[in-house]
Amino acid sequence: MRRILLMIIAGLLLVAALSAQDKTLNIYRTNGEVKRFALGTVDSILVDTTEMMLRVFRVDGSLRNIAITTIDSMNYTSDEASLPEVHLLSADYDRNTKKATCVLEIVDDGGCDIYEKGICWSTAPDPTIENLHQTTGGTFGSYYGSTSALPNGRKYYIRAYASNCMGTVYSEAIEVKTLSGNVTYTLAVDPDQYPEYHQLLTAALDSACYFYNAYATFDANIYVYYNAGIPTAQANYHGSIGFGPNTSYMWVGTVMHEMAHYFGSGTTAKWQSLMQGGVWQGATAQALCQQLTGSILRGDNNANPIHYWPTGINYRNEVSSVTDLVNHAKIVQAMLIVDCGLPASW
Repeated sequence: MRRILLMIIAGLLLVAALSAQDKTLNIYRTNGEVKRFALGTVDSILVDTTEMMLRVFRVDGSLRNIAITTIDSMNYTSDEASLPEVHLLSADYDRNTKKATCVLEIVDDGGCDIYEKGICWSTAPDPTIENLHQTTGGTFGSYYGSTSALPNGRKYYIRAYASNCMGTVYSEAIEVKTLSGNVTYTLAVDPDQYPEYHQLLTAALDSACYFYNAYATFDANIYVYYNAGIPTAQANYHGSIGFGPNTSYMWVGTVMHEMAHYFGSGTTAKWQSLMQGGVWQGATAQALCQQLTGSILRGDNNANPIHYWPTGINYRNEVSSVTDLVNHAKIVQAMLIVDCGLPASW
């Protein structure tokens, strides 16, 4: 008996004549991944031209969706076995080891033994075993893997892979961004005496540390304290950061603003020497600010400038999105480390 499969992909009508010997549908994707389906497990195939998806309905009730734009080619083979199915469930970066620990799972061995599996990674999308990779053996099921130490401040793409008698197949990629800095804090606020202050400051400090660690290279443990006499918040160069009882300042924007002062923005003679006539004279931060915001990097026009803008987060309305916090960290890094030459750690 022969079957005819009709499909429309990218405006083309494809007609495939299937014989009784055909056992496997092979879908080759543009990223090197191959999806294989035993025909006995396929109930029907639908080409959704509205969503541009190839929908493979399986007899067990499951559904596989494949974007048509990612399909390179398709064919049928009479192989008894097929490629395995492997998924990368998670990839978590550990700043202490500088490695990404991954959880992987092989849900289908393809009908023959898995002889190798592992993870591969690269700074380019869709890594393969030709890039950096780690092998974890050939046991079917779930397993762990980890990368080697990853350099700071870079984005990596990680995929799981598995090999059986039919070849090697890859999972979808997960992006992992390594952190650049190591900013931590010591919060000297009694959680029993001031539970609200402690909760708000912990959340704000955690967020501020994340943005500085992801987009700058400062390395410091900052002492943060509470003093009822502080009207807003305050900081000094390589000293400490203090907050008063006004909770409107206990948020990530104010914390990052004060951290900038702690790192040397507005609190060092070198920074003040580059804020001339209300315009930042450092070439790197000035160019970066204009690139990121479209505005000239300016500041106080007096003998002892303290604040800058845009992205100085001098006021709450300067932050309308996460991008503003990211740009703040990048510009502070450019001002203090590149233009001023101040130390990133001490």
